[in-house]
Amino acid sequence: MEFIKWDNLQLDSSEIYRRIGMPDADSKRSQNFKPTIEEMRLKALGLVDARCIYAYVPVEVSGPEEILMANKYAIKAATSFFEGADQVLLAVQTIGYRLEEESARLFEQGEMLEGMVLDGCGTVALDEALELLRGMVVKEVSDRGLQTGHNLCPGGYQIPLEAQKILFTLLDGGELGITLSETLLMSPVKSHTLVIPVGEKLKKPNLSCAITCEMCVEQQNCAHSRLKFGKSKERREN
Repeated sequence: MEFIKWDNLQLDSSEIYRRIGMPDADSKRSQNFKPTIEEMRLKALGLVDARCIYAYVPVEVSGPEEILMANKYAIKAATSFFEGADQVLLAVQTIGYRLEEESARLFEQGEMLEGMVLDGCGTVALDEALELLRGMVVKEVSDRGLQTGHNLCPGGYQIPLEAQKILFTLLDGGELGITLSETLLMSPVKSHTLVIPVGEKLKKPNLSCAITCEMCVEQQNCAHSRLKFGKSKERREN
């Protein structure tokens, strides 16, 4: 199991606008919020503690709509994403509690706009950390002459939420201060788990380092979809 701390987040302002439901950052209406956006962005940079643990473990398709992970754990899954894979990258990532606590304090004090924007900054921070992790994994895997698959998250249609228990068995989320509730939700809220298939010839390879919406079953209904707003974003350089 490997540990990473991300210290190079930027919190792209246009992404913050998108996350609070204002995808056109250059519109006159959006510009009215610019001072608050920038104030909360700078506050967020001081509160975010982006950290990650990850590991590569064996995987195989073990039956109809089932995979076997780490030679031990059977998981229901959309197996087409795992065909051709002999490993998966497992990761648990968080930005910590501090931003979440400050956002809650702002809401309690009636500073609704500031609380909403700061919460949006936290989501953008988690997205940027995910992009950095994705870029690192694609490079590591490509250097080995292998392919990466899509980003898959427990709770999506590819892997059920119940798989969360197995990921926390294989990776010590407690090392990052993350707890898993009886309903399989993580705390801090701004945390995520990730599965990326790895293999020599995947049925569904995805060699992009960018975080995209194309594979998400909620892409047409999501209020924050880049596809919906025509804002498909290229990954920034580290």
